[in-house]
Amino acid sequence: MKFKKYFYLSAALTFILCSCSDDNEAGEGFTPTIFNVVGKVEKGPMIRGSHVEMRTLDEYMIPTGSSYHATIDNNLGNFNYGVLKINSPYAQLTADGYFFNEVNGKLSESEIKLDAIVDLKDNSTINVNVLTHLKSKRIHHLVATKGLTFKEANAQAQKELLTQFGLQQFASKDASQFSLTSGDDASGTLIAISSLVLTDKSDAEIVEFLSILSNEFGTEGAFTQETKKRIQSGKNYLNARLDRISENIKNRYKELGLEVKVKNLAYYFDWDNDGIAGNELDESESVTLSTTEVNVPKEGGEYTITIESDKPYYLNPPSFESDSDSGFRVEEVPDEMWSDSPGLYEASASISTPSIKHNKTIDNNIITVKIEPALFKEDLSTNFTVYNARGKVAATVIIKQQGDSNYWVKHAPVKLGNGGKSAVLAIMSVMRNAVSEQFHLQNNYTHQEDFRNSVPFHPYDRKIENTWRYYYSAINQWLAIKDVDASLLNCYQSFIDTHLALAYYQLSSRWGGVPFIMQRSNDPYISLPRTDESEVLSRVENMLFDAMKDLDEHRYDAFQDANNMLFVSKDVARTLLAFIYCNQKKFDKAMPLLEEVIRRGDYHLEYSKATEYKNNAECIWGYHIQTRNGETCHPCLDYKDVILTAAECLYHTGNVSKAKQYINQVCEHKNLTVDQSDVLKAIASLHYQINSPSYMNFIRRNEFGESFMGLSHHNLYQLLWPIPYDVMVRNPQMTQNPGY
Repeated sequence: MKFKKYFYLSAALTFILCSCSDDNEAGEGFTPTIFNVVGKVEKGPMIRGSHVEMRTLDEYMIPTGSSYHATIDNNLGNFNYGVLKINSPYAQLTADGYFFNEVNGKLSESEIKLDAIVDLKDNSTINVNVLTHLKSKRIHHLVATKGLTFKEANAQAQKELLTQFGLQQFASKDASQFSLTSGDDASGTLIAISSLVLTDKSDAEIVEFLSILSNEFGTEGAFTQETKKRIQSGKNYLNARLDRISENIKNRYKELGLEVKVKNLAYYFDWDNDGIAGNELDESESVTLSTTEVNVPKEGGEYTITIESDKPYYLNPPSFESDSDSGFRVEEVPDEMWSDSPGLYEASASISTPSIKHNKTIDNNIITVKIEPALFKEDLSTNFTVYNARGKVAATVIIKQQGDSNYWVKHAPVKLGNGGKSAVLAIMSVMRNAVSEQFHLQNNYTHQEDFRNSVPFHPYDRKIENTWRYYYSAINQWLAIKDVDASLLNCYQSFIDTHLALAYYQLSSRWGGVPFIMQRSNDPYISLPRTDESEVLSRVENMLFDAMKDLDEHRYDAFQDANNMLFVSKDVARTLLAFIYCNQKKFDKAMPLLEEVIRRGDYHLEYSKATEYKNNAECIWGYHIQTRNGETCHPCLDYKDVILTAAECLYHTGNVSKAKQYINQVCEHKNLTVDQSDVLKAIASLHYQINSPSYMNFIRRNEFGESFMGLSHHNLYQLLWPIPYDVMVRNPQMTQNPGY
């Protein structure tokens, strides 16, 4: 089971200075001084038996060779070094033990280490915490490479670190003096940053993330853009949990006999990313507007609404509440997507359901709303939302517009409007992420060296979880458009069904049976039982069979624009249906479809590298990716796959000679050779050599896990992926795949 824990440590060390001259500096001129070193690990507190090590450093932050060890002898974290004669005022303290996770309110299952580097002359009480840990490598770097003194390096590291979180206003107090129990700004700062390290992570992930933060900050004094994105995702995860974190801290200390106060943690996060934490929040989550209702004549007009606050407000929130710290959120397609001009369809489309067409902007807390002339007869109303920096609803504005009794509907070809284009592009971006993650996971798995002893997949794998959620997010958003279209012109159904069929084909290929939904859901975890894989494939088969009647014959290009992405071709549906038939082992039904794709000639083999995938004559359906080496694509349906799958179908239906012809075509165009004494294994080898997206489907349906891949019999379960842990937890009707 995945335990999402973290140690948030603040070690209080009381150093009683017996004899030390403030004029002495570290190094050769420093006189060894006697210290009576006592203290305690203040938070979690660390449990009995944990360790605190102290090593002295010279002025260059190099260990002098002296080290001292103490063991925490009670659950309050108390320890006592006794009387020590120390040869340098600089010391590095390392606390090592189990920790209390303030985000989930539980003790950790694993140990963690946190460091602090201090000048004993300046501090009589020293706390080891996340901030001192993140500063340590930076201090080392500044002293060793920039020639700074410890005092200069410590001050610079302190300012740089807190600036990364928008908390530079609290940088004057050294992090080694921050305490969780102080109830002041230092406490709020420490809790906020420590919680960002924890968020929704397992113990191992916490250690990994701390290492990333420490290493990046150590050399650059800043975090990379990728890490800043993870921190932003962490803020989204903590957004709805701040009160719970406060209670967890107070309850933990109350159990230990201490009453602790915690300030309002919301003011210690930079929600709007302007570089300053807390300056964007009002005391109240609601806000007063100059008006909350706009009454508009049929001619339309432009209106301004003033937000009566000196804090910033938004029409699209900079932060939001999330159930995961992975950066992923299932985005609901907003209802106003279809009401903003020109909506789902282009402006000239014949829409049966009328709506107020408007757009809105905000600048310096002044909202400007432009409403177009009424394209409807009856009076209508709609609304939009104003958000605070945390993404909470602060106000709602209602727009009422008078209808035009003389309005008549224009007729024109039905293409996507701006709202529809935005929605389709967003969905295709999510699908691209899903296919990309799936493609990389498959390649990493199929190209490992040891299949007999390896266990490459587990339910806690974030990439597997994200792939699952990407697909279901795309499905949910396609269903949203499908519902709107069904209530209006009902002209996109077959296209959307083909896109849905691809998502379910990919899901069933990797997980077998999955929840099958065909109605929009507000539940991102899809709380439904699994539909058996054979039933999923049967339903997808029917969807594609019906859709093909409405699709046109043309070469599909998902790289052009939103309209081209939406309007899939008949060849796309043919290929996908053929692949579905193969997964059902209906090779006789798949063969005519594949032969028709080959006969039509819209696609053909290229003379190119075996593993090269581009938007060329081989790409039936793929997603655009920009890499360091230029443009490429992650394939879903590929002409090489069509030829190899046709060869497979020919073999299973008894035409081995023609199957070999297709094999030879791939070998010729990709400069490959295979042993054709066993036709199926030759096809498997080519799938492997070209990194085919259908490789694992071929292996599974032809039962080649042992004989070709080299899996041991007890590892054959790996041909399907595990259901993600979070899905199992949040969907009580879900069952796990065997073996995980």
